[in-house]
Amino acid sequence: MITLTLLHPVQATPVQSWTFDSEAVIRIGRAVDNHVVLYSAVVSRHHVELRRNGLQWEVVNLGTNGTYLDGKRVQQAPLLDGGILRLARSGPNIQVRLSADHQPMPPNARMATIPETARTDVEKGTYSGEEEAVGTDNAEPPGTAATGMSYQGIITEEDDDEEENFAVQGELPAQLLAEWRAPPDCSHSRAEADDIFCIECGVPLKVWKTLGNYQIIKALGQSNTYLGWRNGQTAVVKGHSLAASKREIRAFQRQVRQLCQMSHPVLPKFWEGFQYGTDSYLVSEMVYGHSLKQWINDHGVMNVVEASRWLIPICDLLTLLHQQDPPILHLHIRPSNLIHPYVSREATNVVLVGWGKASVLTSESGTFIGTVGYSAPEQQEGKPEPASDLYGLGATIVYLLTGNEPDTYFRWGAREYRLYAEDIPHLDPLMVDLINCLTHPDPRERYPNAAAVKQRLEQIATIAMPAPPVSSAL
Repeated sequence: MITLTLLHPVQATPVQSWTFDSEAVIRIGRAVDNHVVLYSAVVSRHHVELRRNGLQWEVVNLGTNGTYLDGKRVQQAPLLDGGILRLARSGPNIQVRLSADHQPMPPNARMATIPETARTDVEKGTYSGEEEAVGTDNAEPPGTAATGMSYQGIITEEDDDEEENFAVQGELPAQLLAEWRAPPDCSHSRAEADDIFCIECGVPLKVWKTLGNYQIIKALGQSNTYLGWRNGQTAVVKGHSLAASKREIRAFQRQVRQLCQMSHPVLPKFWEGFQYGTDSYLVSEMVYGHSLKQWINDHGVMNVVEASRWLIPICDLLTLLHQQDPPILHLHIRPSNLIHPYVSREATNVVLVGWGKASVLTSESGTFIGTVGYSAPEQQEGKPEPASDLYGLGATIVYLLTGNEPDTYFRWGAREYRLYAEDIPHLDPLMVDLINCLTHPDPRERYPNAAAVKQRLEQIATIAMPAPPVSSAL
């Protein structure tokens, strides 16, 4: 029996396990025909094989980026119980167990999962440069900060007018439901200077500050976004300054409650919302993977069929979001916010992240928050609506098919400055019509809803798919 356990890329705690009883060869890689499928840009389609040799197991590297065993690069080497495999220098780590005990052992080797020259964008799950957080290493115990923290229980409809202090709870993981406790002092001595978690017990080595029930480990690349820790669980803690109006605060509270109650494979899990001082916070799971923008950079542009298959699940999610009362708008749909997760999720291979301030507000604020080129004209005027998300979808299709930003194909026409998909060389006429409709300056001229876009994408993919070869009868 052999058990393989994928380890958390930061804490080195178990994420997912696979157990094999009778296989003589176990293949690991990015392709779907492997026994263990790991979606990572640095993992080869067929990266490594584990081969049984009598009573022993050995690892054989097949990947172009190399395989590491307990920190040393190997081409072929024997496996020992508790060994750590790392696929590529900065890729995922897998612990190997060669006994009937399926529980992962404490890691026995340093796992440099994050390149020294980069930081981890936890919300997007990608590796990208960002500024280091500046602050004290000593955390304040909860309730002692000058701004304070007050929980008023789960918001109900009757509480909508009580915007001063609030807490919204969705389906929290078991660890978060446990009684809050500060991280224990770590006595292990093998940590290196740039470690933020102990590689043996998984607890934070440094705490920057405290927000409510969360120890804040570091600031992430996005404004007011943090890597949080609570009772052994890491999370993305996103802050929102809502000082504009009571209407804006109530809209935030209402739609945070909606997000925490929703479940969809393309949607990150939102765990809770709370207020700390003058800011409100939304807590969600971390999604590790690589964005479709990275995918294009690494693998080249997609064809019509590939792009359609990636975006059809996004249409399903938008249909659900836009049917809420009031509708939930994302307003940041672009390739960098579409994540191909390292760990497979139910019924999807893509997750929509990038849930910023505008994501949980209705069109009441009148403020433009978005990305030029991916943002509809009405959104730029501070008046977003569900059709604004469809505009972002159309602009994203352009990038997936061309590798160019959508504003590359903007020009003045007879009456307006807009994107003209017919300027994209060699583009299927059906896709030209789809993109032009999705990115029409007038939202009334776009598709009526995301379900209609999904139907059209399915039709285009079916028509564009090559016919299977016809076998001649003997």
